Amino acid sequence: MHELSIAKTLFEEARQMAFKLRIDRISRIKIKMGVASGIDIDMLKHSLIDHMFPESIAEDAQIEITLEPLIAKCKQCGNEITQVGISGGCPKCSSRELDIISGIKVVIEDVE
Repeated sequence: MHELSIAKTLFEEARQMAFKLRIDRISRIKIKMGVASGIDIDMLKHSLIDHMFPESIAEDAQIEITLEPLIAKCKQCGNEITQVGISGGCPKCSSRELDIISGIKVVIEDVE
């Protein structure tokens, strides 16, 4: 269950953000998660709410998750490809040399 270790990292980032913003209680944590991150959203929420939040600065915090689409850029022609077309390579030039631009990371966007 790698969601627990990810939850620990995200929780620590949220605490650091709250400290910098001089927030005493976190009421909401906004997370941006790539659709290709491989993380189970329900397990991540469970890990945060049941294992990280109790008796902490974020005890009653709400979790808001925004999904980020998988987008790649073709190294050959520069075409941007969305998740639907990535598996077959670039639909414009057929190259399989792609750089992932977004859709694989998980980050804290904001804390309130």
